[in-house]
Amino acid sequence: MANILFKKSYQHKTFKKISFDDLWNKKGIFTTIRVLGKSSKLLFIEEHLKNLNRSLKIMSINTQVDINFLETIIYPLFKKNIYYNHLFRIAVSNNKISLSLRKRLEVKKKFKGILVSYQRTNWKLKHLQHNKILSFLKRINSQSEEIILTKNNLILEGGTTNILCVEKKIIYIPKSGYYPGITLQFFLKHSKRKIIKKNITKTQLRECDEILLVGSGKGVVAVEDISQIHWHKKNNTVFNEFHRIYKSYINKQIATE
Repeated sequence: MANILFKKSYQHKTFKKISFDDLWNKKGIFTTIRVLGKSSKLLFIEEHLKNLNRSLKIMSINTQVDINFLETIIYPLFKKNIYYNHLFRIAVSNNKISLSLRKRLEVKKKFKGILVSYQRTNWKLKHLQHNKILSFLKRINSQSEEIILTKNNLILEGGTTNILCVEKKIIYIPKSGYYPGITLQFFLKHSKRKIIKKNITKTQLRECDEILLVGSGKGVVAVEDISQIHWHKKNNTVFNEFHRIYKSYINKQIATE
C-alpha cells in the first residue's frame, strides 16, 4: 500500500515548501480534522477553517487559510482511490503553515478517564503552546484512556475532547473554562435532547449515569470508569443515541463520494 502519511511546511503568502516544523509551542493556532473515505472527505472543513481563521485574527497573525490554499496545496496532498480514516492537522504560526496526516486509531470499548488538575492557558483559543497537555498525553494510551482536566474542583474538558455528563437522561456540559470543539458543536445542534450548561464538580461527576467524550479524533466515546472517584458507567442510553447520530452523519458523507 502506498505511504499516504505526510508532514509538510510552507511559508506564508508564497506557499514555498520549507523544512517541516510541527510548530508546537510556537505562537500560533492549530486544528485537527478527520479525513474519511476514497474522496478524502475533510469532515466539518468549513467549520474548522472558520474557527482557525477567527483565532488567527484574535492572535494578530496576519494570514488566513482560505479556499485558494485549500485547492492549491491541501487537496493535492491526498491520493486518489485510497480509503482514508485519518487525522489531518493544520498548524499556523507567524510565518509558517504546517500540514501533517496521521492514522486515526480506533478507540477501545473499555475506556478510562483520568482526572488531572490543570486548565489550558488562553483556553478560548486552540493554540500551539501546548507543552503541558502533550506531556500528560504522552503518559496515557490514547486508545483506551483520556485525561479530564479540572480546576478548583470543577470539570473542564478532555485533553483532546469535550466532556458531556448524563444524569437521569439529562445532558450537562461544563459552563465555561474550556474550548468548545467542532464535534461538541455538532452534537449541540443535532442532539434530540436538551444539553444544559452548568458548573460540574467532581462530586457531581460521581452521580452521573454516563460520561461521554467527543472530538474529531475519537468521535463519541463512552467512559467506562474513573477510578480516582470510584465512578463506573451505569448505562449506554445517551451514548447509543449520540453514536447513531454521528454514524449517520459519517455514512452520509461517504455516500456523497
